[in-house]
Amino acid sequence: MGIEIIALLAGSAVAGALSALVEWVRDLLQRRAEVHEVATPAAPTIESRADELAEILKRSTTLLNELTAEIQARTSTAMEMEAKAKHAENLAAMHEEQRQAVEKLLDARLEARLKESGKTSFRQGMWLNIISGAFFFAAGVVVTLLIGG
Repeated sequence: MGIEIIALLAGSAVAGALSALVEWVRDLLQRRAEVHEVATPAAPTIESRADELAEILKRSTTLLNELTAEIQARTSTAMEMEAKAKHAENLAAMHEEQRQAVEKLLDARLEARLKESGKTSFRQGMWLNIISGAFFFAAGVVVTLLIGG
């Protein structure tokens, strides 16, 4: 009877172990199925793909409108800047003409003053030469009379 009890106990242990093993394998398979379900979503339906496409088209239309508005704003700014540059260029050309006119006027006045100054300077130089010549002549006469005299 001892062997029967040992066999009964061993059989119970094996049956319990097998039962636990079956539960463990079932739990493992259930976890793998859950992970597989999470990892691979169900294939999208035609309706969900159509909705997604409509959303993408709606967003692209919005982006296209925003892009068009920004391009128009930049074009407008570029045209304004071009007009300002042209205006500045015209203003600079006008100022250049005025500068040249003033320069010609100043050159003419300077030339007239130089001519006038040249005549005056020539007269002053001539009179200075005559006076200094007369002084040295008189000094020479005085020295000659004192020495020769």
